[in-house]
Amino acid sequence: MCGIFCSFIQSAVSSTETLSKIFQDLNFSISRRGPNFSKVEICSTDKHLFMFAASVLWLQGSTQLSKQPINNADYSLVYNGDIFDDESKSIRGLHGDTKLFLDMFKSEDILQSLYQTNGPFAFVCLDKKNSLVYFGRDKYGRRSLLMGICGRKEIIFTSVAQKDTKYKFFEIPAMGIYIINLKTRKLVLRPWFLETHTFSTGIKKFWTGNFSIDDPICSNAMFKDFIFPTRNDLYFVVNLSNYAEESFFDAIFSSPKMMDNIMKLEGHLSRAVERRVSIQPNFCKDCLREEMPCDHPVVGILFSGGVDCAILALLADRFIEPHRPIDLINVAFSKKSSSANQYSTPDRLTGRKTLKELEMLCPQREWNFVEINVPIEELDAERTRRIADVIYPLNTILDDSLGCALWFASRGVAENYTSPCRVLLAGMGADELFGGYSHHRVVFHKEGWSGLHTSLKKDWHTLPYRNLGRDDRVVGDHGRQLRTPYLDEDVVQFLLSLDSWEKTFPSDEISQGIGPKYLLRAVAHHLGLVKTAQRKKKALQFGSKIANSKEKAHEVSPRL
Repeated sequence: MCGIFCSFIQSAVSSTETLSKIFQDLNFSISRRGPNFSKVEICSTDKHLFMFAASVLWLQGSTQLSKQPINNADYSLVYNGDIFDDESKSIRGLHGDTKLFLDMFKSEDILQSLYQTNGPFAFVCLDKKNSLVYFGRDKYGRRSLLMGICGRKEIIFTSVAQKDTKYKFFEIPAMGIYIINLKTRKLVLRPWFLETHTFSTGIKKFWTGNFSIDDPICSNAMFKDFIFPTRNDLYFVVNLSNYAEESFFDAIFSSPKMMDNIMKLEGHLSRAVERRVSIQPNFCKDCLREEMPCDHPVVGILFSGGVDCAILALLADRFIEPHRPIDLINVAFSKKSSSANQYSTPDRLTGRKTLKELEMLCPQREWNFVEINVPIEELDAERTRRIADVIYPLNTILDDSLGCALWFASRGVAENYTSPCRVLLAGMGADELFGGYSHHRVVFHKEGWSGLHTSLKKDWHTLPYRNLGRDDRVVGDHGRQLRTPYLDEDVVQFLLSLDSWEKTFPSDEISQGIGPKYLLRAVAHHLGLVKTAQRKKKALQFGSKIANSKEKAHEVSPRL
């Protein structure tokens, strides 16, 4: 994880003082994201002056931290991300992945190398010899990158910004790789996939030079076309509604095809978790200052007690040293100051229930159930002081409630304990991939499998633009890194290869604790999380009781 910053300006009309003043306004927010090292570099081309800055959170490379920015005769690079390719595991384990990322710009096909990368990233790279600026986010948009423009002269890229400045910031759409030709001031987008969207209009509003969209990097569509289910497909799925809850999973396990899907998904998820917890220095957040290996928690789970996070916790137990505790971080909000049960929220109750099942399955593991209790007064104060800026430029009611809940959870401060974890696993992407939202049930009821397929496709395509950049900014504000195993490339590729009826059955005839996301629930049941697999859970904003159900989620929040 890094906080990255790049600004450039026409050298004939300004100086390094202008760039320094721009960076000074954002330095505090950038530095919070990477507390282990920071540096600023100034460089130039024939007509432009550049400032690159980065703050580094050391999470890959056991021997030493990889310093940023990288600045040599050919390139200047700032990079916030992780490479999780299994082939590079030994190199990353020793030296980190920043140099591996830079090496992609030396390859014969830069864009193909970036496309084939397994892992989240956001970056800005100056190719000095060719006067080109490359920038972009990974194909799922898991890392934040904002762009700010003031007139025709000043351009800013940054991980995080502030609301009240002269610059208008917007999130770079995670559609592909963008290339600025500094000589012609032409901006070109090379999309990741064949499917392009209207999000490119956001760029057009801000870019005053020429803008074009060229051929996609990958010739394949990201989401498979809808094919109407065969009679055998329909018979199996519809027949599931005839089973009682206690025998529902027995019916699934009796199907060789479904068992094959369950075992493949478990394998993909297991490897995704392993990649995200196994390579990092053996220091918790507190002991890193002295570089003294410790036995404290280094990985935490954002833990509501639902099936998504429960599976992550159980799989993480496989790869984290047996003597090291794992923090299960559970957040609750109170709008009353004196109620005795003010923090007995739905997520607190489901979290405790799921904790008992984890303790039964993993009796040798120490699970820290970290109860984050947030009174209304502290919520209001921190939203004004800090959270509104890291949520920006998003500003809806939903951004407000989810952003605040995630900020307090990832801060990890309970009454008598503060989590020292440096990596937080979370279940982002599961509802989009498995069909877990309530509107999937509504669409399925009205439009059947075809409508559900369209809804899942829309949710997947809009995921990077709704919340992933925001979530990265929010968690990174505490010098921790958010890692999302459900958005691992191998997991996503497998799940997008399945038809909707192989993942979810949001029928009114089946319990909401079983039908939606039934493939994931079947994996949980197979792993031993029998009760959790059948547990219905509210969305975070309602399960933590931060949201007001009377407000409309997509309206602008008056509190931001």
